[in-house]
Amino acid sequence: MNRVLPIALSILIALPAAAVVASPADAQVRVGAGAQRRTPPRPRPRLSEAEQDRLYAAQDEVAELDEKIATLREASEAGALTETQRQEWEAHNARRQEAQATVDQLEAKKRRG
Repeated sequence: MNRVLPIALSILIALPAAAVVASPADAQVRVGAGAQRRTPPRPRPRLSEAEQDRLYAAQDEVAELDEKIATLREASEAGALTETQRQEWEAHNARRQEAQATVDQLEAKKRRG
């Protein structure tokens, strides 16, 4: 009887702990409940309306300047280019480079978004 009582007592003490065995689903929930949550990355912003308008305007300006430059190039090849036309050609090239830089910048941003 001296041995039965400690055995019975140890079984009664261990029984509640053994009865609370978690199922695999409970175990997953409990592990996930304390896990650090990672916020999903925010989508990159697309071009705003103002940026789209700037892109379209710059593209139009590049096309117009290409036509003017082509006309002045034809006059240059014919040998009939005056000093005023040469200065105009240089001005068109400078404006075209600025407009093309704007187009390149906005299109790069558009591809990233």
